[in-house]
Amino acid sequence: MASFNGREMEKKKALAPNKTLSEIMALKRKSIPYVRYGHYFTIYGLVKYIPPPVGDLLRYGVLKFYLKGISKKTWIKDGVTISYPENVSIGSNCTLNEFVFINGYGGVEIGNWVRIAHRTSIISEDHGYKRRDIPISLQKKKGKKIVIGDDVWIGCDVKILKGVKVGKGAVIGAGSVVTKDVPNFAVVVGNPAKIIKYR
Repeated sequence: MASFNGREMEKKKALAPNKTLSEIMALKRKSIPYVRYGHYFTIYGLVKYIPPPVGDLLRYGVLKFYLKGISKKTWIKDGVTISYPENVSIGSNCTLNEFVFINGYGGVEIGNWVRIAHRTSIISEDHGYKRRDIPISLQKKKGKKIVIGDDVWIGCDVKILKGVKVGKGAVIGAGSVVTKDVPNFAVVVGNPAKIIKYR
């Protein structure tokens, strides 16, 4: 399947940072791959909220065609949302629970045996906001890969921000906001997340 390549717009803006609002809007209309994204969101949307276990299997089957990679025995629960799927890879024996949100703009790599609790957000991009004459939504995005190691447990309502590396065997407490790397086997909690002990 052809790559979505959702960064076409950002590359053009980077080459011409002084474009006017109307010029940027024209570039955006030409650059967004509406048909390809529409295909993905329509097909995945048909199975997104089907209850488990049938829904889990259907979501896995659909995502197999769109993700960069997804391994066996991984369960995708109802309500999970994955944007920029071509930049997201998920290992084996993982569980993404209800309403997990993954933004793959900068790349997301999830290892094996990872548990991600409900309503966690993994966000590999930020909006640019330096220019006042251009709406924030039209300014260049900044993406950086998130890497989650093997055997990680992520509690509910966690936020993991761009560029973070979560080490093997780490535990992230519920409600934490992770802005920095997490060492192997560390247990972190809070906003911003801090190490409280090691396993």
